[in-house]
Amino acid sequence: MTENTAQLRADARRNREQIISTAREVFLEQGTHASLEEIARRAGVGIATLYRRFPDRHTLVRQVALENMALVRAEMDRATAEHPDAWGALAQLIRRMVDLRLGVFMPVLAQSLEGDLRGEGGTLKVRRNELLERMGALIRAAQQDGQLREGVTPIDIMLGTIKLSRPLPVIGAELNELLIAQQLELFLGGLHAVALDAAEPLDRQRLTLDDLDRYLKAAE
Repeated sequence: MTENTAQLRADARRNREQIISTAREVFLEQGTHASLEEIARRAGVGIATLYRRFPDRHTLVRQVALENMALVRAEMDRATAEHPDAWGALAQLIRRMVDLRLGVFMPVLAQSLEGDLRGEGGTLKVRRNELLERMGALIRAAQQDGQLREGVTPIDIMLGTIKLSRPLPVIGAELNELLIAQQLELFLGGLHAVALDAAEPLDRQRLTLDDLDRYLKAAE
């Protein structure tokens, strides 16, 4: 491989990563019908470059979802390696998901990928369910240790991080970061059984993954 070819491939890889990262932010802010031209502009590439990497909107949305899941898996591996206790690992995972603006089940993505998630054995559905199962095991371990409130589910964690990740559009970046940090501490305090001085279960109807799929389908 010549130096020019290696540089070209490195540039192409950086462009692809930048497009996906920018698309994640724009989709979170505006939904999956956001302008692809704006995504290209904010990513610092031409629209032709975006279409070379992702020939249509669905391909880009799907790849963002897959990348989100890969990042959450990596953060879960890191958290469990760094914390011997389940609550410590779960708290670190939640912090990192908010910091990175991640949401493996972002409703705006799920609506556009409903067909991918409906079929049995599809890559998106399999990876999503595997990830939620891993998170479920971490949650159960933290509850068995008396550190996490009973009744908390993976859906609670995922939707909570999504809501915490969404900036308010009218107050500016600095204040948004401050408010997100404060709300994150409140969220973690509400989950932590020790912080409440009791493992009091949540008093509400649980939202299951099937419920969420049904609501998303009805919203189309």
